[in-house]
Amino acid sequence: MRRKASEIPSRELNIGGISVTLEYRKVKNINLYIKPPDGRVLVTAPPLADVSCIRKFLESKEAWIRKNQEKVRKAFSDVSRGEDAGKGKGAGWRISPEEQEILLARVLFYARRWEPVLKVHAKKWILREMKTRWGSCTVDTGRIRINTRLALYPEECLEYVVVHELCHLLEPGHGPGFWAYVEACLPDWRERRRILREEGGK
Repeated sequence: MRRKASEIPSRELNIGGISVTLEYRKVKNINLYIKPPDGRVLVTAPPLADVSCIRKFLESKEAWIRKNQEKVRKAFSDVSRGEDAGKGKGAGWRISPEEQEILLARVLFYARRWEPVLKVHAKKWILREMKTRWGSCTVDTGRIRINTRLALYPEECLEYVVVHELCHLLEPGHGPGFWAYVEACLPDWRERRRILREEGGK
């Protein structure tokens, strides 16, 4: 009898001296996360994924893991010394000009992917430091703001926020119609939102 993802216990893997937590979830692909604030490594995989395949995937990403662990730890170490450290994870973190340029390019990449699908167009994308929201949309002006803290999060989280805000151009509120649009674009949106909520914010 096939076991459900929730019935398979998590386990620890060692990749080149890096401790990685493996969790089986109801996902289609192997996903890799560097978790703020301490750079903990999490990999999620479908229930039928073979551990040897997961190991090979992680080994191919070892350099990326080390680089991004250092980046996340430094960012949140700086936050812990700042005045806003007690106001939520990432509060007070300042994105560098280079990181801002990279983040905006990532935002525009997902905008170009999903605007034709939803048949909407955001007139302007703005990166902004926000303490309680991952993004916001002003329907009347077509302006969408994205939290700079998303530079520290996986691609699927950023894509979710971009899609979420684009859907507000069709449905300003969070009613059934709004979530139907989100679901049509990202069937796994709940998992993406869960990752963001685990680290704080809305």
